[in-house]
Amino acid sequence: MSTGSFQRIPLQADGPFPPERALGWLAARLGDVGTVEPGAFVRLEARVDPCDVLAWLRSAPAGARRYFRDRSAKLEVAGVGIAASAAFGEHDRLRQLGPASERSAAWFVALPFDGARPHDAAWEPFAAAGCTLPSVELRREGEVHTLALHVTEAAPRQALAALLAALGAPRAACVIEPALVRENDATAEAAWTRAVRGGLERIRSGALRKIVLARTQRYQASGALDPAAVLVRLAARESRGFRFLVEAGEGHAFLGVTPERLVSRAGRTARSEAVAGTRPRGVDAVADRLLGESLLASQKDRREHEFVVERVREALAPCAASLRVDAAPKLLRLAYVQHLSTRVHAELRPGVTDHDLVRALHPTPAVAGAPCADAIAALREFEPFDRGLYAGPVGIVSRDGAELAVAIRSARIDGDALTAFAGAGIVDGSDPSDEWRETGHKLLAFERLAT
Repeated sequence: MSTGSFQRIPLQADGPFPPERALGWLAARLGDVGTVEPGAFVRLEARVDPCDVLAWLRSAPAGARRYFRDRSAKLEVAGVGIAASAAFGEHDRLRQLGPASERSAAWFVALPFDGARPHDAAWEPFAAAGCTLPSVELRREGEVHTLALHVTEAAPRQALAALLAALGAPRAACVIEPALVRENDATAEAAWTRAVRGGLERIRSGALRKIVLARTQRYQASGALDPAAVLVRLAARESRGFRFLVEAGEGHAFLGVTPERLVSRAGRTARSEAVAGTRPRGVDAVADRLLGESLLASQKDRREHEFVVERVREALAPCAASLRVDAAPKLLRLAYVQHLSTRVHAELRPGVTDHDLVRALHPTPAVAGAPCADAIAALREFEPFDRGLYAGPVGIVSRDGAELAVAIRSARIDGDALTAFAGAGIVDGSDPSDEWRETGHKLLAFERLAT
């Protein structure tokens, strides 16, 4: 199919329609698409009535679902099925056919924290998760909802029609969610203490300035977990944060609600931020204010935070024609914890891509340490598990913009088990018991699911 032979055909000129009717229209238009040339795809889209995007995704067939919502709740994208997949940075070679005014497709991105570390078997289903174009996309930008179908050379029309039919089929209205029970490991805190002390030895020797150690907490469910349902429950308790879901086959998913932006791009303007330094939320307004003030006044936390600010500034400088950094950190308050946060704005140089930005920024000292390369090498020694997608870049990219977060406050689902991850920044002066308690505060969102 040549670019000139494709026209965007609206569902109906006088306005949006229910998603179910839009699904029928998309199925009917499949026959009009014709042959799609290699290295290209066609996007059929229709405006739909406002709907609950995450509820729609929850009713979709399991196995290849994706979801992302930005922290401001202005952008929300759900995807079902995989029309195409590519290495991040190679995805933009797949051309979107249609008029220049056509809405650009959203590619879902989920990259590992440490691509050089051999994967644990539990992360093997996610090996191809890197950058995917969904077969069906439901997007909300502000109050505008759009349903789209992506057709590629390799996508069988019969399979696409069957997927659209499955999306339109009625679903059970009420499902009882399995109960979660935390598994106790009597050796976990002792192992954590040894790792923290090992990190402190490297810091005192001058080999590192900071290292961010992580630990896991496993929960067992009374039945198979629905990842979309778990995300709904998490989101209900944490109204702020980037929400994401990456499904890698039925029964395998990675999800979370993270406070941390890696990079956001709108045209040639990019934003990043440093998020490091933590206190719990207070039991009342006075306690909360005092905890926030102690965080702002803490030399240990300000030092940890400044490592991240310095690294973000240095990483963006070669990509930027101009760069602006907040003069001082502010408090970022979430449901269970509060952090120090400093924003960074950049006007990008011509030719800088989303891949360039991610390569420059990831990983930050907020999730690795400083210097980053040395900290990552130490993490391979100190952490007895593969982080996989935990603390890696996650989000969406398109021709017009990108929104990528750092996948912390997250968990992996394996059938009826959930493994949550939490980390803490170790600098000179850190105490293993204090850092253990900090990771406990960060795990509270998952602890609440078990109560």
